[in-house]
Amino acid sequence: MLAMTKNLAHDLAPRVRVNAIAPGAIDTPALELVTTDEGLTKALVDNTPMRRIGVTDDIAAAALYLASDASSYVTGRVIPVDGGIETTNLPLGMPDLTGPPEAAQ
Repeated sequence: MLAMTKNLAHDLAPRVRVNAIAPGAIDTPALELVTTDEGLTKALVDNTPMRRIGVTDDIAAAALYLASDASSYVTGRVIPVDGGIETTNLPLGMPDLTGPPEAAQ
């Protein structure tokens, strides 16, 4: 997404500004698997710096900014709207693939 946004911004400027929004965990039906499980919801919120799940208005506010004159000098950017996460904020129980392999049994 980043490469496409930057390339289109370069190709279409200055007539068209091209930006993207990268949403984090937003309370929509797509997140229902998490939001209907109290334990998963708590883990998600506890591991998000803003300590909440995003709402669609958070994404709408970013889109409004990008569509407004306030962002008239912004192009080729991906705006994260993710509550400040830098890594996965929900433990998925995946095996650690960074360490040495365990001996085969």
